[in-house]
Amino acid sequence: MFAIMWQRTFLYRVLQKDKAFFALFVLFILGQFLFTYKGVENTPFFHYGMYSAPHKAQESYTIYAMAIDTTRILSGSFFDPQRVVVYNTLATYDDLKQHDFKDSLDKVISHRFSGATARKLRAALLNSSKMDTPYQKWLFSYIADMRMIETPHFGVAKLNAVYNPDGTLTIDNVNILFDLKE
Repeated sequence: MFAIMWQRTFLYRVLQKDKAFFALFVLFILGQFLFTYKGVENTPFFHYGMYSAPHKAQESYTIYAMAIDTTRILSGSFFDPQRVVVYNTLATYDDLKQHDFKDSLDKVISHRFSGATARKLRAALLNSSKMDTPYQKWLFSYIADMRMIETPHFGVAKLNAVYNPDGTLTIDNVNILFDLKE
């Protein structure tokens, strides 16, 4: 019975037509099983936890407030792709700054690679404190270019927001992330 079912499959037909192509399919399937076992997330195969894990209620939320000179930049003034670039890079920068520019990607590199490969990947991929001011200048130019602004004063503050039981929002902590003046 198994032999009859096997002969009706796509893989069996590929095996009959082209053994090398069949080997490629089998290698891909085995590789995908290995990735799934190791917990490597790769497109288009996603894991349960990526979209189906329950979300925990948060006590507070981080909000990034930006201003050029005295003009606040509202998140709604960005197109969606620009908003993703701005706020995701700010969150990454904030995380790096909190951890003294020790990139969390280093753990992944150390876990998966060693020797010369790990050294090359660290040099090519990891962020460092040398990138602090260049990032600030890049973010300013990215935002200023969209608004045709040449003002050399750009500030970013990190706000800690808490939702009250009545639904109102309270800002309980404000930290200046950076203040770029040229």
